[in-house]
Amino acid sequence: MLQVIVTTLQELTNIQKQLIAYAEQKRTVLIERKVDELNQLVTDEAKLLQQLEQLENERVRLVGSVMQQHPSLSFNEFIEQLSDEATKNNIQLQMKTLQQLMVELQAKNKVNERLLKDSMSFVHHMIDQVTKTKKQTYNYQSPVGQQKSQTSGRGFFDTKA
Repeated sequence: MLQVIVTTLQELTNIQKQLIAYAEQKRTVLIERKVDELNQLVTDEAKLLQQLEQLENERVRLVGSVMQQHPSLSFNEFIEQLSDEATKNNIQLQMKTLQQLMVELQAKNKVNERLLKDSMSFVHHMIDQVTKTKKQTYNYQSPVGQQKSQTSGRGFFDTKA
């Protein structure tokens, strides 16, 4: 049973590493503004997240079944009491590695989130620049110039065909 837990933790670690690789690719794609590649990465990442969820559910089930036999202990306490040093060290190493990978993934996702927000702000700014009406000038203009500025004061998308 413990070997199955170790295998599950190793698989979770591999998926976390793949998610980190996707996060790095997303960073590059966001910087280069390649929307199609970003869509593909998000689709691939969603499939990977489904696998992660299934493995996590399996890990919870396995740990729960082991802990039913030792209800007075936490999982860490149970691991500390194992007589097989190799299994004990392997589980501890896998858990520590998994925690480090999760922290790294969170940091990369925060960077990507910031890049995405900046890109969205830039797009909204550009849309505002293209669609907003020309600001009224506060200098004196002749009445002929005012007639002309009223028709040219429309935004790019506000003009009649």
